Amino acid sequence: MDATTDDTIRLGIGIPCYGFKLDAGHAAMWLGLGAALAMAQDKVRLRMFIEYDINGIDLARNTIVHDAMTAGCDWVLMIDADTFHRSTAPDGNPDAIGDAGVDLVQMIRDAHRGKIALPDGTLQDIKMPDDRRTGVGLIGAPVRGRGVTGGNGVCVHGLGMGETPGEPYNSFWATGPMPLEDLVGKVQPVGRIGGACIGINCDWLRRFWSKPPWFEMKHDYSERPKNARGEDYAICDGIWERGGVVLCDGRFVPEHVDRRRLVGAP
Repeated sequence: MDATTDDTIRLGIGIPCYGFKLDAGHAAMWLGLGAALAMAQDKVRLRMFIEYDINGIDLARNTIVHDAMTAGCDWVLMIDADTFHRSTAPDGNPDAIGDAGVDLVQMIRDAHRGKIALPDGTLQDIKMPDDRRTGVGLIGAPVRGRGVTGGNGVCVHGLGMGETPGEPYNSFWATGPMPLEDLVGKVQPVGRIGGACIGINCDWLRRFWSKPPWFEMKHDYSERPKNARGEDYAICDGIWERGGVVLCDGRFVPEHVDRRRLVGAP
């Protein structure tokens, strides 16, 4: 029996894999996450854990979200095979069962309740862009992207908003890349965030965006074909368009490794 209460978050975890390979950095992260979940069973219960080797990445992400919603998850934590978070002990060495898992659980829990847990145990409301938003649809950690220029290479875009007469929600637009120093230590709304380490609110999707695709790659075929918008940015745009909020949790910055560590050098 799933011994949960109305306040317990039913969590799914999904990993888009490359040939069913994970970077070795995942091992320590899962030890930390297991320890954190064991200490917080009255707050977060693991409902589903899956890894999929599905091509392309938008199909893999959509399948993970679909299966998490079908399994009755409230949130699904999605971490790419080449991305992991590790905590550091006071002596500077990696701490396998330290705060890495706590950081990931805290990210989901704070987004779920719309409040940040402060070091003194008090809660602080997450500042929303306006009072007409329908809730947090997605939260993610800033991850350095391969080939991303500007903003110290993190895949996070700022948020611009304006009044839209006659519309239920204010209009929004994603601005340019945000510098990492503007993200570190803060939980704040952003226009777009990369999908390497994100939490998706399945409950919000059920209410406001129940049918896939949530992640959808867009391409430009006007000349030589190229990627025009990544699938992770697409879900961010869709959440804002439907009245939701996208958050960045800059309290930790995961590692993003070269995919050749997983699939081998050419």
